[in-house]
Amino acid sequence: LIRPEATGFGAVYYLESVMKHEHDTLQGKTVAVAGFGNVAWGVVQKLSELGAKPVTLSGPDGYIYDPDGITTKEKFDYMLEMRASGRNKVQDYADKFGCEFFPKQKPWGQKVDICMPAAYQNELDVPEIEQIIANGTKYYIEVANMPTTNEGLARAMAEPGMIVAPSKAVNAGGVAVSALEMAQNSMRYSWDGAEVDAKLVGIMKNIHKISVEAAEGAGLGYNLVAGANIAGFEKIASAMMSQGVV
Repeated sequence: LIRPEATGFGAVYYLESVMKHEHDTLQGKTVAVAGFGNVAWGVVQKLSELGAKPVTLSGPDGYIYDPDGITTKEKFDYMLEMRASGRNKVQDYADKFGCEFFPKQKPWGQKVDICMPAAYQNELDVPEIEQIIANGTKYYIEVANMPTTNEGLARAMAEPGMIVAPSKAVNAGGVAVSALEMAQNSMRYSWDGAEVDAKLVGIMKNIHKISVEAAEGAGLGYNLVAGANIAGFEKIASAMMSQGVV
């Protein structure tokens, strides 16, 4: 249960930990989301539930801007219809709900508080990051697998005051819930959705926590990219040493 939503839900739980670290809240924040598939579907649902307002979705044909927010069950359900149709067009959302569609453009020109690319690899390069910086966006949260080029990520990390969270940590919730599913099968357990969701919250909070601790331990401050790399390496190295690999 909640496996289809898990990557998106987990990304927002991670973001929630980031906001708490910054003594901030999701309440009332506007969010640009790229993509409209399962991951983006999970992201917008959980953002809405926690009081934020996702305002964009994107596809190969362009992006939509919904100033009212993608915050209702009707809109969430329609995202599933769009995916199931196989048309691969986000314009369908604009036609359905009467909002603006920007053909052949990406949503990063919109002025928002948080950016969450959840579409595809290397979607953002330096020009897109420069747009986000110019808009005064504070939180750049990677959700898709490596949505930012190395150069774009370096530019984001170099911007004073911008918080950058890497995909390897942010989108770990999907794989984590797959592991929970395997655990249930192995132990003949059957957890309901609320129980799986509670475990996912704990997992994402811990991923943020160990990333913060690893970065601070290395004298790098609140560097979530470095922290995730260091924490991941240390976990693998520790497991190898426990098995007798020196």
